Amino acid sequence: MRKTAFFLALFATLQLQSLAQNFSVSPEKPRPGELITITYTPAGDIANTMKPVEAAVYSQGSKDNKADDLELKKSGASYTASFTTDTGMSFVYFSFSADRKYDNNFNKGYWIHLYENGQPRKSSYFNLFNFYQFAGRDAGLEPNAELAQEAIQKEIQLYPESRKTYAYQYSRILLRNQKDKGNELVQKEIEYLVKQGLKEESDYNNVELLYGLLKLPEQAKLIANLKKEKFPQGSWTVSETLMKYNNEQDPEKKAVLLQEIVSKTETDKNWESVKPNLGFFKSQLLQPYMRKKDWAGFSAAAEKITDMNDLASMYNSAAWEMQKTSDNLTYAEQFSRKATDYQKAQWQNPTAPRPNYMTASQWKKQQEFMYGMYADTYAMVLYRMGQYKKGLSYAKESALTINKGKDPDQNNTYALLAEKALPAKQVKKELEQFVKNGAASGEMKNILQRMYVKEKGNTDGFDEYVVALQKENITKMLEELKKSMLSDKSPAFALLDMNGKKLDIADLRGKVVVVDFWATWCGPCIASFPGMQKMVNKYKDNNEVQFIFVDTWEQGEEKEKKAAEFINKNKYSFHVLMDNDNKVVEQFKVDGIPTKFVIDKNGVVRFKSVGFNGSDDKLMAELTAMIDMAKEASDKKAF
Repeated sequence: MRKTAFFLALFATLQLQSLAQNFSVSPEKPRPGELITITYTPAGDIANTMKPVEAAVYSQGSKDNKADDLELKKSGASYTASFTTDTGMSFVYFSFSADRKYDNNFNKGYWIHLYENGQPRKSSYFNLFNFYQFAGRDAGLEPNAELAQEAIQKEIQLYPESRKTYAYQYSRILLRNQKDKGNELVQKEIEYLVKQGLKEESDYNNVELLYGLLKLPEQAKLIANLKKEKFPQGSWTVSETLMKYNNEQDPEKKAVLLQEIVSKTETDKNWESVKPNLGFFKSQLLQPYMRKKDWAGFSAAAEKITDMNDLASMYNSAAWEMQKTSDNLTYAEQFSRKATDYQKAQWQNPTAPRPNYMTASQWKKQQEFMYGMYADTYAMVLYRMGQYKKGLSYAKESALTINKGKDPDQNNTYALLAEKALPAKQVKKELEQFVKNGAASGEMKNILQRMYVKEKGNTDGFDEYVVALQKENITKMLEELKKSMLSDKSPAFALLDMNGKKLDIADLRGKVVVVDFWATWCGPCIASFPGMQKMVNKYKDNNEVQFIFVDTWEQGEEKEKKAAEFINKNKYSFHVLMDNDNKVVEQFKVDGIPTKFVIDKNGVVRFKSVGFNGSDDKLMAELTAMIDMAKEASDKKAF
């Protein structure tokens, strides 16, 4: 025990030393509920910034989290701020940013433990584990699995009884970080839990989850059945009932299930956590109507729902789907208008309660963002209806006022309406700026081409005209890509494609390989695929470049069938590999999809690209540049 205490104290000291140059806290070992003062000097990406520095403080406990804006007071090059936490908190972290850039302390973050009896409180190191796994994104951090493992191990060392509580999280990080011994270590955790005795429902849950991690479905099923026998009215009934409700497609049966859910939230303690989310579940009554495109039924059912916050989201989703085919535009306009009017009111004078995990400024920005999204949908509906001037006012508010011309999708809506409602000279100038900023869509270029032809009489020189507009943005993009270039050895893997044919990444040595992780349920993945198809077409005759699309995190059964149906329906010529066990996505340490990796000819990962911003042109330009740079790096090394 003395060695453990010494080790923990040493670790805490080293962490404080790593922050000491530009961050300090008083008192040195703060307690929950105590006034805490920090001193901070901007570093990293915002060192010596002339922009206003914004800060937020996130306090976490074993049962609750809270986020608040932090008022900074400047003195010379440094800032100070004071705050108190609730008495139930154990851990605090901070975000510092300026002009949308974060100082993340070189990906270690800024954080402090809260103390009790001279040592970090229970759950403090576990919250540090979550910080390095997930929560650190709020502070501009990339996930760090190694530091996360260190943190959860220290929680268990300091509070041995927490080994049971965090068995699943601990085992999952072990599997991720220790490939050779991971399965053996998880098996030891199962043995430990069994020796401790399976007494509570949570004990059975832990063992069931760990067998799931080990890909042992029969053992997991056995434990699940034992759990259900011993706890017939246990909390497992909640998840199963909710799953049944989500899967039910008969509106009447779904309504009966909802009544059962509402009743149980009033009488059963196991259902207490569901009660705050009843508005969401009530809005899901509309899903069967949406799937069947029964808009009259959808409208009638929606009138019975009183929680407008969740209902607005369903209205917006339905209207967006309807405008794609210009069907039932009367209903689409009605739904979209209701969602947009509600959200504008929330943006200007919010009545919905702010979630604990958001600061006041984040909540305000969220309301603004949601209004921008709903207004964009309404603008597209009005465009389909030929109401160009009315639609333009909403599109302008969304694309220019709220999103500052940085969102390609919303810029596209604005461009479509502007072409119909504004003088050509003004539209041309605005669209040229979108192209210069790398925030243009393919449709925008079509509009520019129509204007170009009207002015010049033909398309001669149009491509050169567009290239000249893009030049500044491409130059800036290339500079940023050079800074972000990686030099990591690619994980070795082999997977079967949808036809059962095996592909080994080792067989692709000598080629630049683009690996795109995706799933059929992933909206941004699907949105990026038209652009990815253009890339595949561009390099189809190039023997030095290979694209592979790894279907991962796929849900349900018959994963190959689901993937094949999606690819065939959309006529994509992708080489799809099936990561059915999610092993490869873990090897690459992917935290969200779509994520693309560009691997050079020597098997070295040169670039990692996460997400999709909505612009096919930007996707193609960036990916082309990445491929070229990877080629160049390979050839230099070979030489």
